[in-house]
Amino acid sequence: MIQPQLLANLSRSEQIHQLTGGYGQLVIDRVADGWSPYLLVLKFRHLGHCRRRASVIAQMHHAAEGAYTRLLFRVWKHPRARSVRDLRPVWVLVADVPGLGSRRQPVRDLLPNDGLHLQGVVAMPPGSRLREPLDRHLAQMGDRYCPHGGPLVALHATPITSSVAYVNSYNFKSLRRGRTELDDVLILPRPASDLDSRPRRATDPWRPLVRVVD
Repeated sequence: MIQPQLLANLSRSEQIHQLTGGYGQLVIDRVADGWSPYLLVLKFRHLGHCRRRASVIAQMHHAAEGAYTRLLFRVWKHPRARSVRDLRPVWVLVADVPGLGSRRQPVRDLLPNDGLHLQGVVAMPPGSRLREPLDRHLAQMGDRYCPHGGPLVALHATPITSSVAYVNSYNFKSLRRGRTELDDVLILPRPASDLDSRPRRATDPWRPLVRVVD
């Protein structure tokens, strides 16, 4: 993965090129090891009460992380175990806005949040507790990943049968065209340290909660 300090001296277009390739490689490498690739689309209810676009994206990311965590416990019984730490599903998501000129795009999909949604490539590990393909699982049980009243209203997965690199590059088109920002990208799972850390109370009761890594 490209380190942030190495991107600092690059132009925005060069940063996007490097990040697109680096993020896509996370999935490509796993597919080469027998993982199954999918195109994942997450749609959300209208978040019109959020005036700032950053707040809308933050809610979308938070909802996506919640769905990922629910799926994680369907994939592995003990997903935090070191034995499966490298076998967690990988999601490479980016905010996207559908082109208004597309006749195939349903009008209803252009209304919530001006069409803003998350989509990207994901890789599912072999040998997990999830016996059916991800697309079939979400088609049958997708509602379980969308809490009632929450921002997320639908998840849809499609098996990738063509080049994963091409699909990943296409997903980043909104970033290249300036319709979304670098901060709109969401990579899951989080670093291993995030899973190992947990809230603990500080010694002094008036101090706020701190995070301690074992």
